[in-house]
Amino acid sequence: MSSRRQFLQTLGAGGATVVGLTACGGGGSSSGGGNNGGGNGGGGGTPPPVAPILVLVQIQGGNDWLSMMPPTSGANAGAYQTNRPALSAITANNLTDLGSGVGLNKDCTGFDLIHAAGKIAWMPGVGMSNPNLSHFTSTDYWGEGAAVPDGTGWLGRWGDAAFAATEVLRGITTTSDIMLMNHGRKRDFVAITSSADFNYPTYLRSNTVIADSNFLKSGYSYSLNNPGTVIDVSAAASEGKLFFDAASQFSGLISTRTPSVPYPGDQTYPIANVSTQLANQLKLVAQMIASGIPGQVYTVRLGGFDTHSNQVNDYPRLMRALGGSISAFYNDLASITNTVNGQSLKAQDRVMMVGWSEFGRRIKENNGGTDHGTAILSFALGNMVKGGFYGQGYPDLTHPDSNGNMVYTTDFRSVYATILEKFLGYSDSKGILGATYPTLGFV
Repeated sequence: MSSRRQFLQTLGAGGATVVGLTACGGGGSSSGGGNNGGGNGGGGGTPPPVAPILVLVQIQGGNDWLSMMPPTSGANAGAYQTNRPALSAITANNLTDLGSGVGLNKDCTGFDLIHAAGKIAWMPGVGMSNPNLSHFTSTDYWGEGAAVPDGTGWLGRWGDAAFAATEVLRGITTTSDIMLMNHGRKRDFVAITSSADFNYPTYLRSNTVIADSNFLKSGYSYSLNNPGTVIDVSAAASEGKLFFDAASQFSGLISTRTPSVPYPGDQTYPIANVSTQLANQLKLVAQMIASGIPGQVYTVRLGGFDTHSNQVNDYPRLMRALGGSISAFYNDLASITNTVNGQSLKAQDRVMMVGWSEFGRRIKENNGGTDHGTAILSFALGNMVKGGFYGQGYPDLTHPDSNGNMVYTTDFRSVYATILEKFLGYSDSKGILGATYPTLGFV
């Protein structure tokens, strides 16, 4: 029997109907042409993939991407070596040349092969004006993705516009909490952390009033801890039935599956002592895709990147977990084929992974690590991706801001506009983001 906590999770989300997915249409004007450096052009004539699936990977804690993609030539390389006499040893003899004066840390397992195949787009220097260096606040800024924030997330608002009321399984997170990114005005993504059932989001376990835009959810949660509060019981019962129907459908759809390749932590995986946190989530996503669950957007997470100390030892392990898990998932997708609206589609041709972190780290190392910084390295990976470098370029490490942080070169909402318009096929990115942002050319 499902618990009260499970019931609360999807109040306002609606039930599930398993149907074939197509690229979402949308009204409104398209954003401007692509800007890129070193990659393919951002022309607007390419149609979005058929039945696209987006997997957003949060690299939680603030990824020190200068240790993932350090500069190898020019003034930036000199600034890097000067500011990082100890940490530059992480990558000095462990780089794959990516061209454009930068290298890729070989500890990011498997990424060198996917890059060589032209299936990774690199976006260095992605950020925002007036950034915040708090993990929680910055994560919310990235989640809102709005010119004028209103307490909802960019993916949640897209779900409000693109999902039918019964399509509760089109937006899924594999973490027990639901980030602001996944929160809409009308509904949230659902949290599914195992193949057994839905998972109750931790933020609803609080005894305080939950200030979100879903009135029914907020009111019902409040009433549980405040006797005498009057709520619309009939509406709650109706939404509760939709949730139970969705949970029942998920339980009937999900099938057992053995991955076609080893993931970090598997007995036959060739690298020992690698975190399984992201690997387990991506295995579950692959299982859901193979089972025909109609998820169109999944959010997953790898934590541990708050590297204030011991970075020389910790960061290589983090890279092995990140690269190893994503490359295993990418290779595993090659074994999955789905029938969508009567058409046979390979999962590897439908799925694009996009990595992001709430912020980067400072240019100058501290005593054993790096402190909170600003601009990040984002990347997009998949068969439909046009490999190369995109955005306005690698930040100038010789001219940091007054706090010693990188000055961002590409607005993070340009990444979102590209995903919405070029990948998900939703033309009105301005309606979701609140303003027009130039798209990039990686799809």
